[in-house]
Amino acid sequence: MPFFLKHHFDPDWDASKLTPEKQADGSVNHHELNFVNSVSKGDVIAEWIEMVDGVEADPRFLFDEKQFPAGRGTGISQKFPDKLFAAVDGYVCYKEGKILVRETLTIRCDIDYRTGNVDFIGNVSVEGSVRSGFSVRGVKVTIAGQVEGAQIEASRNLNCHGGVKGGRTAHLEAGHDLKLAYCEYATLMAKNDILVKGALMHSNVYAGKRLAVGDRLTGGNISAYEYIYVGGQLGGGLDTDTSLVMGYKPSLLHADEEYNKRIKVLHDDIASFEKMLNKGKEFRAEFKPRLESAIKELDLLKTLKVKLWEGIYATERLEECKILVPGVVKPGVEISIGSAFLKVDDFLEDVYFYYDNDEVKIGTSTGKVKR
Repeated sequence: MPFFLKHHFDPDWDASKLTPEKQADGSVNHHELNFVNSVSKGDVIAEWIEMVDGVEADPRFLFDEKQFPAGRGTGISQKFPDKLFAAVDGYVCYKEGKILVRETLTIRCDIDYRTGNVDFIGNVSVEGSVRSGFSVRGVKVTIAGQVEGAQIEASRNLNCHGGVKGGRTAHLEAGHDLKLAYCEYATLMAKNDILVKGALMHSNVYAGKRLAVGDRLTGGNISAYEYIYVGGQLGGGLDTDTSLVMGYKPSLLHADEEYNKRIKVLHDDIASFEKMLNKGKEFRAEFKPRLESAIKELDLLKTLKVKLWEGIYATERLEECKILVPGVVKPGVEISIGSAFLKVDDFLEDVYFYYDNDEVKIGTSTGKVKR
């Protein structure tokens, strides 16, 4: 009696022959091509089925005996000998006639309309660039090329060798550490440390512990919990807004920023709805419920902001905060450590900033500046 090897994955999957995902309305999403299908450890990836008369099956997977073409990353249970399981998290494929589960997904091209978005359960290595409008998610994410206006998320470490030209829309987030060659016009978030080898320009940064910039840090809003190092130049002069905030959990400050964005939208909506209601009674049925809903959401967000700031103040850690700049600090840089605030009004060199008795003070290795 022949046995049929039933696959719980597509045995003919070919990354060069992907098709867009069809939506409920019949349209297609060219960003979603299902580049890879993740499997979790313990998932059934194949099983033997006894054939019965009248049932058609792919002749390629009909066998006279039950012997799985099992390769690396797969396993067979004594309790379920007719099933082949994934032994690790990863993606399943055929390689030289064997079924494999690979923990690292290597993409040897750019992330663009050929691949679509990539959402993988394991590590992701992109040998090209990530183009604007696309996203990559994985455990450890490594990108050899450049990141444009894309969304990159790593539950552990994120490493971008080619740097980031974010176009004001890039968002990179790491559960542990984030390393970049350089970065401009992007949002960076990491639970631990952020390291930028070159320049960091006009970006919003949230470093859960420390931020280190090898060259220039100019423009943007920078938040770090413990320590900031800038090797070259801090600030871009009076015409460039550069703000550094320390002493509070950056992730909570980011949540506050998101609240502020939504509150601004609600204020605009409320003004628009009130304007329509003032035009006449015929608009009441449509815009009164929308106005009431917006006001209700605004009140809720204001309450949430109060609770959020109670949490932010509870994370206050000021005495350990330090900003070290062996290079040059330009006038106009704004520094906040807790409630203490300092706006730099002169050129400084080889200095550090620290918290002392509700003030941001300046120290230097040569002892020339002390405030």
